[in-house]
Amino acid sequence: MNGQPNHEPDDAGTSSARDTSPTFRALLIGIDFYLPNRLPNDATYMSLRGCVSDVERMVDVLRARITLPLDITMLLARNLGGGEPGGPRSTWPTYDNMKGALDGLLARTQPGDPVYIHYSGHGGRVPTKFTNLKPGGVDETLVPMDIGESLTRYLRDLDIAYYLDALTAKKQATVTVVLDSCHSGGATRGVDVAPRCATNAREGTDPTLDTTKRPTDGVAPDDELAAAWKRAEATGSGRRDVTTTTWLPEARDYVLLAACRDVETAIEEREGGRPQGVLTTAFIEALKEPGDDQTWKTLYERVLALVHSKYPSQTPQLLGQGARQVFGSKLRPVVSTVRVNDVDVAKRKVKLGAGQVTGTPTGAKFGIYAPGTTDFTQLDRRVGAATVERMMAVESWASLEEGAAIESVKPGAPAVLEDVGSIELRRAVNLFHRDDLPPAIDQDRALGAVQAEIKEGGRGFLELVAGETPYYQVALDKDSRYEIWDASGKPIPNVGTVAIDAPDAAKVVIDRLIHLLRYQTIQEVAAPLSGLKDRLRIELLAPPPEWSMDKPAQGGTVIEPSGGTYEMKPDAWVFVHVVNESSSPVNVAVIALGDDWGIRALEPPPPEGSMFPTRRYSTVDAKKESRFALQFFLSEGRASSTDVVKIFATVGDTDFLWLLHRPINDPVTRSLTTRDTAAHDALFRLREALDADENDQREVRPRSAPGEDWTATQFRIVTKRT
Repeated sequence: MNGQPNHEPDDAGTSSARDTSPTFRALLIGIDFYLPNRLPNDATYMSLRGCVSDVERMVDVLRARITLPLDITMLLARNLGGGEPGGPRSTWPTYDNMKGALDGLLARTQPGDPVYIHYSGHGGRVPTKFTNLKPGGVDETLVPMDIGESLTRYLRDLDIAYYLDALTAKKQATVTVVLDSCHSGGATRGVDVAPRCATNAREGTDPTLDTTKRPTDGVAPDDELAAAWKRAEATGSGRRDVTTTTWLPEARDYVLLAACRDVETAIEEREGGRPQGVLTTAFIEALKEPGDDQTWKTLYERVLALVHSKYPSQTPQLLGQGARQVFGSKLRPVVSTVRVNDVDVAKRKVKLGAGQVTGTPTGAKFGIYAPGTTDFTQLDRRVGAATVERMMAVESWASLEEGAAIESVKPGAPAVLEDVGSIELRRAVNLFHRDDLPPAIDQDRALGAVQAEIKEGGRGFLELVAGETPYYQVALDKDSRYEIWDASGKPIPNVGTVAIDAPDAAKVVIDRLIHLLRYQTIQEVAAPLSGLKDRLRIELLAPPPEWSMDKPAQGGTVIEPSGGTYEMKPDAWVFVHVVNESSSPVNVAVIALGDDWGIRALEPPPPEGSMFPTRRYSTVDAKKESRFALQFFLSEGRASSTDVVKIFATVGDTDFLWLLHRPINDPVTRSLTTRDTAAHDALFRLREALDADENDQREVRPRSAPGEDWTATQFRIVTKRT
């Protein structure tokens, strides 16, 4: 302790005197326990379960990956089931303690320090007194655990902007903010899921707006708060689109990763027996990438894919400089292949040559292979998996999974980090029995038919949920039709419904679930640790005004995203600009994952009326660049559509056509590509797994070893009418 609640300085100390190197300063707030509260609209901030877990896991990541001296402050409210959160009151995330922790962070920060602020808890909304700055008339807020007391203030967005302005403008710090909360949303329906906002408001009221009369003074005088907000707006793009996030102005002086758009809900779930925030979990997963120099743009691509694969209705938002280093500092590289140094047969433990200096966090999972193994796709040489339980400086103890033969684990055997890039191939389904449907709808019979079909026709890809938050839910609507929901209980858009008395109705539901799984698996595919990734530059360009489709694609200006999304008008053209700085030709394919759950080819373009191109890829020669012109359409009657444009590149011969997939309501729901390719790269192995008649794998790793010369990047494009 050093005068701050849960304040943990590094070994060298964190006094105000400048050391020879910067100090990485972090403030993390996790609120699971909320004191009793009720808003005027009868809504309440219910206690949560995954926020403290978010903070503790993030601290593990920081300790594993940050190379600078660490200065960590935590405010935690644990949900212990009683009337208080436990622990010293000085560590509780009350308004006064949250303000005090931010004041202390500002006081300790020195020029050049990277600063990280993480909040997991409820978000809220209150009427603003800064109506000249806020056309919408509300402030977005972080919700202290003692908000039930009428004199307790919220920590408002203007307060946060004030601290960010002071840290960046006055202290020249590199600031990152992650907010795993929301200030809009609604009830959830499912297994172990909860929204991070107020719930249960009276019908007809604004569900998350608190009109309680509270003190309106902020963390600084009003004129200073307003000035900081204006400075942030002046340094940004000026775009504040309610379809993205209005947490803070989009400024170039800090990076904000928010859990969702303003109109969406931030969800927490249970996985592996542990409650956790969906955004924080995806963020931690993305930070497991082995590279030491990630940018926010590449990390955000991974976060978005991971969240959308399970919660299509939650869209994380990125504001700020996407090209900036994550955390504003080089990370300690994660070592992905290590050796078994010792084996404790009696305790079923293995000592691995991976520890804090190798960037290995507690909970990391390693696959243990037979000695001499170099091809880690040979599953018959895999002994089992071991999960790190105790991390030391250069080694760690890991527990071997049940069923694995500890006698087969030998010192010197290779161990490969497996939870980097792994994608679940077997996904849990919950059959949701509603209590708001008339008794005449026989839910037991209809859901029983789906249960039977999962066993008969699920091909090993689907299983019934068992104690954790599922990927999918199946329920009935008031018209006796099957609906497919996401894990939070929202109908998955554009999937459609199926009448329960239609021919093969349950089989159609299962086919659609497997279709979603296949689509989302391809969506999750991320680039391996590859030298090719650093030798390619891929960006979106707006064509010159004088360009027309009968001319070669030349010139263009870089398009900047808003909240991580690129917005296009119907029929607009865009260039995908690929710069190959490597010494070898690169083969490129561009696909679009549409919101109709179809995957279509964009480059090479297919012939008119066909789904498949006549070529498998286009080639960009060494030390050359190419522009591929793409056009985005909007169907009649639709106000907007969303495509995830994914660009694959490889130095070898491969087949990208197997990625293509028809829309979910197309009569043919499986890929129509043939197995005529000789390519046997990691992507091919993923295809083989997805096309299996009977799946016997729980997860798949679409990468083999670091150094594979293929890479992928993606852009989220929204086409909408003005």
